[in-house]
Amino acid sequence: MKLISALGLDLRILLAQLLNFAILILVLWRFAYKPVFAILEERRTKLIKGVKDSEEAEKRLAEADERKKEIIAISRQEANEIIEQSKKKAEIRYQEIIAKSKLELEQVVEDEKAKIIIEKNNAILEIKKETAQIISLALSKILSEKVDSKKDSELINKVIKDLK
Repeated sequence: MKLISALGLDLRILLAQLLNFAILILVLWRFAYKPVFAILEERRTKLIKGVKDSEEAEKRLAEADERKKEIIAISRQEANEIIEQSKKKAEIRYQEIIAKSKLELEQVVEDEKAKIIIEKNNAILEIKKETAQIISLALSKILSEKVDSKKDSELINKVIKDLK
């Protein structure tokens, strides 16, 4: 105690100040530090959660980008397949149209040939009739007398055979 009084300290005042300081610390701890620390802890947890959410969002974005690239690649592949199938179908259809056109053309040619043959036969018959008439006229002029129709037909047929 002598040391304390030699320093000029009063023990009662020192104890009162220590008690006041302890009460101040308790009051500050209870009403100031605890709420401030709680707010700081809450903020820290929010920041940590925000960082985690941000990292998770970045991962999801990266996954979405990868998925998008995969979908685009698959879509391009499907589009190319559809285009190739369309080209093949168009080529097949083109070949079918060409074949059908050739068949139709051949049919038209055959029909026209048949018409020509029929016309030729008709023309030959017409020529034969006219020739028979001409021969009949010529014979009737040459022969002063009229030969009966039976003899006429025989003479005409003979002359036609000779012309062939």
